[in-house]
Amino acid sequence: MVAELTKILKAYAVFEIQVRTQIAQFCAPFCSVCESVCCRPEYCRETIDSPFLTLLRSKALRITAYDAKRGWLTPTGCALSAGRPPVCYQFSCKKILDSLPDDYYRYLLGVLSEMVAYVGKRAIGTRHLVEAMNATELGRLNADRILKRLSEARIALEAIQSFAGNGALPDSALEVLKKIKPRPASRSHTQGYFDV
Repeated sequence: MVAELTKILKAYAVFEIQVRTQIAQFCAPFCSVCESVCCRPEYCRETIDSPFLTLLRSKALRITAYDAKRGWLTPTGCALSAGRPPVCYQFSCKKILDSLPDDYYRYLLGVLSEMVAYVGKRAIGTRHLVEAMNATELGRLNADRILKRLSEARIALEAIQSFAGNGALPDSALEVLKKIKPRPASRSHTQGYFDV
């Protein structure tokens, strides 16, 4: 199990950094000038409480010290490039969402925002990977499920990166996008993109 956990830690860290970089393309213009930052030190606490996130930070990253009052927040944003709680990716403020041209873009940002959480879903029975509270629980993680979800999430990320680069989304990616985040119930001019 140690070898599998090491493999997961490395792959997860690389993937999380890629997701963070892609999300920054949507969010950085807004977050960098925001006067009411949505990040809170209490969210950072999960990185200390979760053995998986602690291992991830200790093996993969060089970071500044955790501050009880500020968490990982610095004047320039979060000090963590990986090892953030999934909730840090799941929230997009109204300003960001309103800036997007249509529901299709909002859906793609929604998928991107759920990718990190998706990878760790049901990793230990019905519990998320970051919910393992000790080494014994980490030893019971479902490595095959995590690696499968990581592979699916990579396909979705590559599709979104392709869309960002050329405005096209491969048909082969639509099913995996819907696995990560079900398609929106409302119909718009993007209807054909979601009818797979």
